[in-house]
Amino acid sequence: MKAFLDSSFLVYLNTMTSDGRKSLDELFRNLLQEQLYINMLIVDEVLYISRKQGLPYSVTLNFLRAIILPYAEIAPIEEEDLKPAEKYLLNYSLKPSDAIHLATMEKVGASHIVTEDEDFDKVKEVKRIWLNTNTNLSTINGSTQRV
Repeated sequence: MKAFLDSSFLVYLNTMTSDGRKSLDELFRNLLQEQLYINMLIVDEVLYISRKQGLPYSVTLNFLRAIILPYAEIAPIEEEDLKPAEKYLLNYSLKPSDAIHLATMEKVGASHIVTEDEDFDKVKEVKRIWLNTNTNLSTINGSTQRV
Protein backbone atom coordinates (compact mmCIF):
# COMPACT_ATOMS: atom_id res chain seq x y z
CA MET A 1 0.00 0.00 0.00
CA LYS A 2 1.14 3.54 -0.76
CA ALA A 3 0.13 6.16 1.80
CA PHE A 4 0.59 9.91 2.10
CA LEU A 5 1.36 11.31 5.55
CA ASP A 6 -0.53 14.54 6.21
CA SER A 7 0.85 17.24 8.47
CA SER A 8 -1.74 16.63 11.22
CA PHE A 9 -0.34 13.15 11.81
CA LEU A 10 3.27 14.32 11.76
CA VAL A 11 2.60 17.29 14.04
CA TYR A 12 0.98 15.00 16.60
CA LEU A 13 3.93 12.59 16.39
CA ASN A 14 6.33 15.50 16.82
CA THR A 15 4.57 17.36 19.64
CA MET A 16 2.21 15.08 21.56
CA THR A 17 3.32 13.70 24.92
CA SER A 18 -0.06 12.75 26.44
CA ASP A 19 -1.83 9.38 26.61
CA GLY A 20 -2.92 9.55 22.96
CA ARG A 21 0.71 9.27 21.93
CA LYS A 22 0.67 5.47 22.33
CA SER A 23 -1.99 5.05 19.62
CA LEU A 24 -0.09 7.38 17.28
CA ASP A 25 3.15 5.47 17.81
CA GLU A 26 1.38 2.17 17.15
CA LEU A 27 -0.13 3.51 13.93
CA PHE A 28 3.27 4.82 12.83
CA ARG A 29 4.96 1.48 13.54
CA ASN A 30 2.32 -0.28 11.43
CA LEU A 31 2.79 2.22 8.61
CA LEU A 32 6.51 1.49 8.43
CA GLN A 33 5.67 -1.62 6.40
CA GLU A 34 4.08 0.53 3.68
CA GLN A 35 5.40 2.91 1.00
CA LEU A 36 5.10 6.36 2.58
CA TYR A 37 5.16 9.79 0.95
CA ILE A 38 5.15 13.45 1.90
CA ASN A 39 5.84 16.61 -0.09
CA MET A 40 7.55 19.90 0.73
CA LEU A 41 4.23 21.51 1.68
CA ILE A 42 4.00 18.91 4.46
CA VAL A 43 7.50 19.85 5.63
CA ASP A 44 6.45 23.52 5.67
CA GLU A 45 3.22 22.81 7.57
CA VAL A 46 4.92 20.59 10.16
CA LEU A 47 7.65 23.18 10.78
CA TYR A 48 5.16 26.04 11.06
CA ILE A 49 2.59 24.33 13.30
CA SER A 50 5.18 22.70 15.55
CA ARG A 51 6.86 26.10 16.01
CA LYS A 52 3.47 27.64 16.94
CA GLN A 53 3.21 24.92 19.59
CA GLY A 54 6.55 25.93 21.07
CA LEU A 55 9.03 23.56 19.43
CA PRO A 56 12.17 25.11 17.93
CA TYR A 57 12.74 24.53 14.23
CA SER A 58 15.85 22.50 15.07
CA VAL A 59 13.79 19.95 17.05
CA THR A 60 11.27 19.54 14.23
CA LEU A 61 13.96 19.30 11.56
CA ASN A 62 15.68 16.62 13.61
CA PHE A 63 12.35 14.77 13.99
CA LEU A 64 11.79 14.88 10.23
CA ARG A 65 15.34 13.75 9.40
CA ALA A 66 15.65 11.03 12.04
CA ILE A 67 12.11 9.65 12.34
CA ILE A 68 10.20 10.40 9.13
CA LEU A 69 12.60 10.67 6.19
CA PRO A 70 14.21 7.26 6.64
CA TYR A 71 10.75 5.80 5.87
CA ALA A 72 8.99 8.41 3.70
CA GLU A 73 9.91 9.73 0.29
CA ILE A 74 9.53 13.44 -0.42
CA ALA A 75 7.61 13.58 -3.70
CA PRO A 76 8.34 16.73 -5.71
CA ILE A 77 5.66 19.30 -6.46
CA GLU A 78 5.87 20.22 -10.13
CA GLU A 79 4.03 22.13 -12.82
CA GLU A 80 2.31 18.92 -13.97
CA ASP A 81 0.55 18.81 -10.58
CA LEU A 82 -1.44 21.96 -11.34
CA LYS A 83 -4.13 20.23 -13.42
CA PRO A 84 -4.96 17.49 -10.86
CA ALA A 85 -4.75 20.03 -8.01
CA GLU A 86 -7.23 22.22 -9.87
CA LYS A 87 -9.56 19.23 -10.29
CA TYR A 88 -9.55 18.50 -6.54
CA LEU A 89 -9.80 22.16 -5.58
CA LEU A 90 -12.83 22.84 -7.76
CA ASN A 91 -14.66 19.50 -7.49
CA TYR A 92 -14.36 19.04 -3.74
CA SER A 93 -14.04 22.60 -2.34
CA LEU A 94 -10.78 21.73 -0.60
CA LYS A 95 -8.07 24.06 0.65
CA PRO A 96 -5.36 24.65 -1.96
CA SER A 97 -2.73 22.80 0.07
CA ASP A 98 -5.02 19.76 0.40
CA ALA A 99 -5.62 19.78 -3.36
CA ILE A 100 -1.85 19.83 -3.91
CA HIS A 101 -1.45 16.90 -1.50
CA LEU A 102 -4.04 14.95 -3.50
CA ALA A 103 -2.24 15.79 -6.75
CA THR A 104 0.97 14.46 -5.18
CA MET A 105 -0.85 11.31 -4.12
CA GLU A 106 -2.23 10.81 -7.63
CA LYS A 107 1.26 11.23 -9.11
CA VAL A 108 2.86 8.60 -6.83
CA GLY A 109 -0.13 6.24 -6.95
CA ALA A 110 -1.07 6.57 -3.27
CA SER A 111 -4.72 5.91 -2.48
CA HIS A 112 -4.52 6.32 1.32
CA ILE A 113 -3.87 9.40 3.41
CA VAL A 114 -3.01 9.38 7.11
CA THR A 115 -4.81 12.42 8.52
CA GLU A 116 -7.40 13.57 10.98
CA ASP A 117 -8.71 16.03 8.36
CA GLU A 118 -12.23 14.86 7.49
CA ASP A 119 -12.28 17.03 4.35
CA PHE A 120 -10.47 14.18 2.61
CA ASP A 121 -13.55 11.99 3.16
CA LYS A 122 -15.22 13.95 0.34
CA VAL A 123 -12.83 12.41 -2.19
CA LYS A 124 -14.13 8.95 -3.06
CA GLU A 125 -10.85 7.84 -4.66
CA VAL A 126 -9.00 8.31 -1.36
CA LYS A 127 -9.21 6.30 1.86
CA ARG A 128 -8.47 8.24 5.04
CA ILE A 129 -6.55 6.45 7.78
CA TRP A 130 -6.94 7.77 11.32
CA LEU A 131 -7.32 6.53 14.85
CA ASN A 132 -11.11 6.86 14.98
CA THR A 133 -12.12 5.96 11.43
CA ASN A 134 -13.36 2.72 9.97
CA THR A 135 -10.50 2.95 7.48
CA ASN A 136 -7.39 2.49 9.53
CA LEU A 137 -4.42 0.26 8.98
CA SER A 138 -6.08 -2.71 10.69
CA THR A 139 -9.07 -2.56 8.35
CA ILE A 140 -6.85 -2.30 5.31
CA ASN A 141 -4.97 -5.41 6.39
CA GLY A 142 -8.22 -7.40 6.72
CA SER A 143 -9.29 -6.82 10.31
CA THR A 144 -12.02 -4.55 11.62
CA GLN A 145 -10.17 -3.46 14.74
CA ARG A 146 -9.44 0.18 15.25
CA VAL A 147 -5.85 1.22 15.79
